[in-house]
Amino acid sequence: MKLHRINALLLKYYYITINRVDRLFDIIYWPILDMFIWGFTALFIQKLSDVNVLSMLLGAVILWVFVWRASQDIAVFVLEDFWSRNLYHLFSSPVKLSEHMVSIIIMGFLRALATFVLMWIVGVIFYSFNILEASPLLIAFSVLLLTIFGWAVGLFVAAFIFRFGQRIQVMAWSVTFLLSPFACVFYPLSALPNWAAKIAAIVPVTYVFEAWRAMIGGIPINQAGLAYSLISSIILFVAMAFFLEKSFRKPRKTGLLAKGD
Repeated sequence: MKLHRINALLLKYYYITINRVDRLFDIIYWPILDMFIWGFTALFIQKLSDVNVLSMLLGAVILWVFVWRASQDIAVFVLEDFWSRNLYHLFSSPVKLSEHMVSIIIMGFLRALATFVLMWIVGVIFYSFNILEASPLLIAFSVLLLTIFGWAVGLFVAAFIFRFGQRIQVMAWSVTFLLSPFACVFYPLSALPNWAAKIAAIVPVTYVFEAWRAMIGGIPINQAGLAYSLISSIILFVAMAFFLEKSFRKPRKTGLLAKGD
């Protein structure tokens, strides 16, 4: 990989971000809307319970953004190149698939950090909730785990987009939302019915949100669960990287990249 090519691609996606209203909406509008919806919901539930529901819900909403941004940005930026019919020109140049993905991953993480800061500000101003007052180690570890898992999901979706083209572009927005009920973002694993709990127990990021609720509730954190989350997320990321590389070969040979369909 060449750093100057990655830097050039980063500039490209940076200009796409700042010059497209819909891409700015991803960073500003939807996260703020989530903070108000879940914040007001938490305030209502807080009146009915002695549990610190506000911290549990808002913290989970803010942390989930790293899965959402990490996964969706990979898929959507790949789709941007399909929509603009730029993939043919991009991969006719010396640019490698790995350089393309690294640039998208870096830009996606920067966008996630920007969203995190915005949501942190909203939390402090409107709800007196400061997620940074929580355990710095747990927050940093959670961000790492959630981001790696999000990258794995994004690479999985990108592999299908490269293989089948724009016909399955709905996956860019739907896969993360399909995962969220089984990631136990807003409720504990114990609240799920038996069949759903079995699925949720396999999803790596479940234990990140379980750890967040445990910390807020003052109960011991499941460290074995976090270890499972880290190991399985890394394995998934590596596996999806190989899957993406394999999925990319056929459309490059058959000319799907040039067609942009």
